[in-house]
Amino acid sequence: MPPNKHLRSNLRRVNVLPSLLTLGNFACGFFSIVFCLNALFFTTRAQVLDDGRDAAQIVSGNGARIPDPLPDPGLEKSGKNFTAVDNTARASYMLHWACAVLFAGMLFDMLDGKIARHMGADSAFGKELDSLADIVTFGVAPPVIAITLWISVMPVRASWWGQVMIFGVVYAACAALRLARYNVEEGGDKNLFSGLPSPAAAGCVVTAVLLVEGNYGFMAGVYEWISWASFGEIPTVQVKARLLGVFLLCVGLMMVTMVPFVHLANRYLTGRKPFFILVLVVLFLALLWHEPRIILFLAFNGYMVVGLAFGARKAYRNHREKQRAQFGDSA
Repeated sequence: MPPNKHLRSNLRRVNVLPSLLTLGNFACGFFSIVFCLNALFFTTRAQVLDDGRDAAQIVSGNGARIPDPLPDPGLEKSGKNFTAVDNTARASYMLHWACAVLFAGMLFDMLDGKIARHMGADSAFGKELDSLADIVTFGVAPPVIAITLWISVMPVRASWWGQVMIFGVVYAACAALRLARYNVEEGGDKNLFSGLPSPAAAGCVVTAVLLVEGNYGFMAGVYEWISWASFGEIPTVQVKARLLGVFLLCVGLMMVTMVPFVHLANRYLTGRKPFFILVLVVLFLALLWHEPRIILFLAFNGYMVVGLAFGARKAYRNHREKQRAQFGDSA
């Protein structure tokens, strides 16, 4: 049988349920980007209305605040009178949805592999489709979300514009490299990842966006301290965007390291485990219900920090063992 004909015959049959779950993961990434586009639309409309209000104040000559906000001229025909504040709120609402659908994508990404292995339906096609979905949902959507927040608070001609775009490209490129390396890796410990997994990296970025959007008092104190440390040259509203850009770069680089990270689902959630694991999961869900933004941020970023700590500890032990072996051989 010719090779091309054999390839076509193999692609005539696919595992439907795992593939549908993987496509659900892809759809979550697509919808996240669309929500970001909507957030940028409402942000731009709010800025236009603010510029119109400022221009009206200049025309009035007294610089007084206009009592009633200017209406949205683009929505007057539909009978809706959205103001600049309304458009800003809608932009924030769209950004939150962009973050929320990524968590749904993580659920789809976890289920497709589990169900495929349970059905004995692992295939090269499913593996490649999963990587393509992951690069959209966990490689492209997170930097788009971060850049969307950055645009909403930073000046149009800010000097960091080119840098934050580079940070986003580096993150997406690192996610692509991470997934390509994962596809060609063979064997190894199934309970460990080499480098930060792309879903966990996306969770670190998305939860950071949700945290800075939460307007927590302690976060405002951090922003004010950083602004004071820079001699007041950076407004507090822009501090969070700059921190988020640097954080995006650091998380992206973590994906291409060789630091071992634990596969939590395989090690702690699969099979029969000690009873206290169930208690910890229930406690986590209760705290998540009470304060989702802070708990999710601590969970994802705590996973990254703990992985770094264990990786540094392992590297230190390996270094000490090499030194002992060297001194032992010389003796």
